[in-house]
Formats: sequence, structure tokens, C-alpha cells
Amino acid sequence: MNSIVPQHINQETLKSYYLYFDENGDKSSELLDILMDSLLEFVFGIKYKDIQNPREHQKFFNACEKLYKDPKARNSKKEGDLGEIILHTLLRKYVGTVPFAGRFYFAVDKNTSPKSFDIVHILPNEAKNILVLGESKMYTDAKGGIDALADDIKKHFSADYVRKQFVKISETVSSDNLVDQETIIKPMRRTIDDWEYLLRTEKTLENVIDSLYVPLLCTYNYDKYNEYTNVCEQFLKEYENHIGELYNYFDKKEIIRPACLNILLMLFPVPSKDVLIEEYYKRINEVVE
Repeated sequence: MNSIVPQHINQETLKSYYLYFDENGDKSSELLDILMDSLLEFVFGIKYKDIQNPREHQKFFNACEKLYKDPKARNSKKEGDLGEIILHTLLRKYVGTVPFAGRFYFAVDKNTSPKSFDIVHILPNEAKNILVLGESKMYTDAKGGIDALADDIKKHFSADYVRKQFVKISETVSSDNLVDQETIIKPMRRTIDDWEYLLRTEKTLENVIDSLYVPLLCTYNYDKYNEYTNVCEQFLKEYENHIGELYNYFDKKEIIRPACLNILLMLFPVPSKDVLIEEYYKRINEVVE
């Protein structure tokens, strides 16, 4: 992953990435391979974590079908779905989160968009119970995406939105895999079953979590890819200045939030979001059609 989508800036409140490129072109195809491999656990959650050869799994078709949806409904959702899969994959690879509920956990049928946060993960920690609720945007313009993410935060953390989302959870999300027991459940203060029960039954979020981790991913077009033939020192210098300017833009927004909420801005400039969307759904279509 690091040779395809390097994490160049790794700070507590800011992480940034870019799509690697050289004289042979960019790594779009390799990125799409990784995203296809992430699709099974993205859609269905922890029970499908780290499955070998996920694209050969019997449920892979179902995962693709849930993204494909009805032809009349899918066009407006392609952009959102792909951004969410990228967020899921970056968090899994670089932050070490664990998918709690799959993205389509709250969907009623294959043509119904889920009504919740873009990702619902847990961050294993021996000292704290940390819930991860992420939002993602794919925009042509970076600042437009940041504006939309800031608006989501203001909306989602008013009127007890978080708790209302989780009263919908009605089935246990767990894993019987022994490796999961050792690497995920053991390092946490409570078991996966405990998480599920408390999120379903407690009336206030404060009784369930110590910390709420909210990663906000903006994937957007960046024209500097067209000015260089490889990832050179000058490209990285301009890239770092660009990321710094965007972080300052976000930091100036007045976001009132509870003390337990920690926001992480994630920035991923790409050569063309439209090309990524088109190529990704070509792969999805090849499976379901």
C-alpha cells in the first residue's frame, strides 16, 4: 500500500496521501486492485476481515451487487461509494482501525442507501473505548469537499445524532476467529459483543465510549500531477505547501463539538477522481453483469 498510496504527512489531526507515479504512469490500477480486495469487509464488516483472496469468496458478488444497485439510482451514488471505500481502506491500512458494522448494515435492500456514517469502526486500545465514525467526500475542488465535510460534522453532532444512529443496531456483530480474538478483542477494554449491546441499549453515548474519533477524508483533483513525470523533491515541496494551506482553511472553521470528539482531516489529492470512479465501476460491473 505504501508504494502505491504513500502516507506522506502523519500527524494527530492531519494525514495526507498521494497516488504514486513515475515515468510509467500512475498507480491507479494497483489502487483499484486494493480497493476491490477491501470491498468485502467494507460492505459486510468484521466477519469478513482479512479473508484470503476476497474476490474469490462466495459473498463477493453480493458485495459488488450492493454497490451496483439499480441503474437508475446508482449514477448519483458512485462518487460517494468510492470515497467511502477509500476512507475504509486508508483507515485499515494506516490507522489500524477495525470495521464494526459494514457500510450497508442499515440498508433495507440493495437499492436503498444506508442511513448512517460512511464508516463505523473501532480503534483497539487497552486504555480507552474508542469509536470511529468517518465521513468522506470526493470533489473536483478540495475546498468544496472540506466545506461539505465541515457541514456534515455540524449536522451529525447535534441533536444526539450519533446515539440515534446506533439504536438501529439489532444483531450482534462478532467474530469467532481466534486471530481476531487475540489481535482485536483482547487489546480492547470490552468485547465486540459488549460494544454491540451497549450501543443498542444505552441512552447516552457518554456511557458507551471514552473517545469518539472522527476521520474526515477529502479525495479531490490535483493538477500538479500533470506537471511532473515522477515524485521528485519539487513535487513534494509544492504538495506539502498545498496540504498546509488546506489544513489552515479547515482549521479556521468554527466547529462546536463535544469534548470526547477528536477530528482527523485526511487529504488525498488524485490526478482525476472521475477516472478512478469510471474504472472502479467497470470492475464492479464485470462482476455483476
